Amino acid sequence: MNTEEIGYISKTHGLKGHLILRLNELINIDEEAIKSVFLELNGSQVPYFIEECRPNNTGYILKLETIDSIDTSKKLIGKKAFALTDFILENSDSLNEFIGYSVIDSRLGNIGIITDIDEKTDNPIVKVIHSTGVEIILPFNDDFIIEIDDDQKTIQFESPEGLIEMYLHP
Repeated sequence: MNTEEIGYISKTHGLKGHLILRLNELINIDEEAIKSVFLELNGSQVPYFIEECRPNNTGYILKLETIDSIDTSKKLIGKKAFALTDFILENSDSLNEFIGYSVIDSRLGNIGIITDIDEKTDNPIVKVIHSTGVEIILPFNDDFIIEIDDDQKTIQFESPEGLIEMYLHP
């Protein structure tokens, strides 16, 4: 039985024991098929069967068997949540594979290495650390990417005029 941490219980919802499950970044669950979650209590993963699971704006609203009042649900706030790996969906769209790649700008040459990618919005951004230590934030979309070389771990990039210079020469 393999479980993986998927998030935590962030707060209660309503008066009948519903909980908000906040997922870790880049984790998706099969809300239709998931039957149980495991909550970490006193160092052990305790299984809870799910009566109801529906998405909301910060994660999922869960109704767990045996949790039927706000008083019992409050005791679970902050607990880490785990799920069987069968119910965790692979995120094949994640851009994290590009962390560590060098960004080569068409005008300025090698501007640095990607240290982070923020995919929370429809327009992902990359954080690049320049050799001077300056952090440069760039839009990561097809309009500016010329070529990605997985062997060399480089991304040929054509930045909008003045964008990179704005960080290097404030």
